[in-house]
Amino acid sequence: MSNHIDSLTERFDAALYIMMQNLGPQLIHRAQLGLTPGQVFMLHFIRKERQCRVSTLAEKVEVNPSAITVMLDRLEHRGFVRRTRDTGDRRVVLIQITDDGEESLNKVLHVRSQIMQHCLMQLRPDELDSFVQTLEKLATVSAAMDIKELIQAENRLEE
Repeated sequence: MSNHIDSLTERFDAALYIMMQNLGPQLIHRAQLGLTPGQVFMLHFIRKERQCRVSTLAEKVEVNPSAITVMLDRLEHRGFVRRTRDTGDRRVVLIQITDDGEESLNKVLHVRSQIMQHCLMQLRPDELDSFVQTLEKLATVSAAMDIKELIQAENRLEE
């Protein structure tokens, strides 16, 4: 059983890697819409938050605020975001997506949606339902798991 689950884990990991590359960074690059994967991620996060602090964005992207400033400079230069000062605390910089940023992000998301639909249409209807249900279940399980607890349990087994 252990060899079987190991084999399935390797196959799943390899397939997921290829799929994420082709539906993530490679898709954005091949679509030639003028955005990097990091910029798409940032625009998506800013839009979701409606308005966010530079420090919040830096935490989400997992870089220091000075690196975010450089990234935001590029987006602002292209007219995709605007920075304003918080009226309650002038030290706080708030970021909002602009109409041009929304339009560019929507183009990327539309292309990705078309490509995902093309991929999903390669499955039979019964395969598609089963695949989506299984993927949703894995998403729920992965969102709920405590990674630290899993690592500690694994370490206890090895002792």
